Amino acid sequence: MEKHVNDQPLRLFIGVPLPEKLKAALEQWRQQSEPLPAFKKWTHREDYHITIQFLGDVDPARVPAIAKQLQHVSSQFKPFELGFGGFGAFGDTTSPRVLWAGVIDYNHMLARLHEKVTDAMEEFGFVKESRPYRPHITIARKYAGNQPFRIDSLPTFLPETASSEHAGSEAAWTVREFVLFSTHLHDRPMYEILETFGMEDS
Repeated sequence: MEKHVNDQPLRLFIGVPLPEKLKAALEQWRQQSEPLPAFKKWTHREDYHITIQFLGDVDPARVPAIAKQLQHVSSQFKPFELGFGGFGAFGDTTSPRVLWAGVIDYNHMLARLHEKVTDAMEEFGFVKESRPYRPHITIARKYAGNQPFRIDSLPTFLPETASSEHAGSEAAWTVREFVLFSTHLHDRPMYEILETFGMEDS
């Protein structure tokens, strides 16, 4: 059963889901890291992703046309490699608003996908952001600890990689699809996949 009422706007974004192995590794890292730093909200295991473009509230009637355009974009791509790039934070380093895991875009294919997606979405009135694209995986939001946050206090997760020669390690994975997500703000997990856009191997 769908979670949304058909005539209500959908809160949409386009993103790359993480493979099960990486989601499981992140979850295991969290379980082994107790007690966790005092962030108000930790990302649900099933909600880990890399955002390509946030669309906002969209009339459900527009989804088929948006999906058709995104399918056209996906047909221009072959699967590509990404790597895990360690932890970082947005906002005040001692009280960050977002804790994230970095993404290594080995061959700049994620940047190219972002460019193609945002170009395609412009015809639907979705304006590109002016700030540079900084792909990441949100781990937690809104630090609320009594002591200043120190990112170097986080336990080691996965080995950082620096080039595609490490693509066989557990810190790297192959992207074979991107998806159109719908957000349900009060649910856990919070994101529902509406459409999937696969990339061809050949």
